[in-house]
Amino acid sequence: MGHVRRLLGSSPEVEVAREIQTLQADWIAENSDAREEGVFREEYERRILTALQAHKSDSLDPKKLLELAEAHGVLDPKDKKVLKYVERLCKFGDMFFDKQRQGDVYQLYGRSLFLAARFEECLEFMLKARECYKENGNRKIRRVNNTGLLRVYAAMGRHKECAERLEVALTQSEVGDDSMLLYMHAKNALEKIGTPRDAEILDDIWYVFLDTHPAEKQQWENFQAMGINVLKGVKNDDDDDDKRNLAENIATFWPLIKRDLQKSTFIRVAGIVFIVAMMMYVMVGVMKLFRK
Repeated sequence: MGHVRRLLGSSPEVEVAREIQTLQADWIAENSDAREEGVFREEYERRILTALQAHKSDSLDPKKLLELAEAHGVLDPKDKKVLKYVERLCKFGDMFFDKQRQGDVYQLYGRSLFLAARFEECLEFMLKARECYKENGNRKIRRVNNTGLLRVYAAMGRHKECAERLEVALTQSEVGDDSMLLYMHAKNALEKIGTPRDAEILDDIWYVFLDTHPAEKQQWENFQAMGINVLKGVKNDDDDDDKRNLAENIATFWPLIKRDLQKSTFIRVAGIVFIVAMMMYVMVGVMKLFRK
């Protein structure tokens, strides 16, 4: 893929475009928002330890392995243990009679693959999760799955599928969901990874949505106004910084330049010659004046 480049060396880490990093950060933030209020890191670490002990007591139980992976994933979605545990589960295909839990396996694996920039594989398992949730799921987890698919399609530059997922995501959004950021980040990714025209269909869907949702439309207009004011402030600040930096540079480097000029033999000789020439010019002028 053109927008993904492996770093030098044997490290499996990959470098991705800044727009994709934003989509990855969105998914991590979504995980943080889903954490229980008032539960601190120590509690999650205790849950991980409990899940690990349960898994060791019966390492062949897929439910316990999934619980261990989920415990790690809640604390740190990019934890490589999550990818390792769920990858182990997926090697054996469908291991749960409960389609919702099987969908959870695929969904968790898809998220881990996305954060690892393995987008083709991510799409495969996100679609598997979607099929499981269709058979046995609820509105909330279907919305999470659909939002994940939107990010994957945006990261891959597949604008048509991305637009379809945005349209569905807007119908599934609830009070408090930040659909505005979802639209903006997907649009930005498509513009940078694909072509600017790829994002136009997202605009059409978005503005139709705004026309039928006055509250979101007002929020969008407020956001745009705020952005314009911020840009104006940044521009003014940059102008002041340029002037201040120029003055500071002159104040900093002029003493050094002056010192170098004073130490230069060529400059000293040239200066003496210049002074002698000026004196001769003055003397010639004075002699002419006396002759008159």
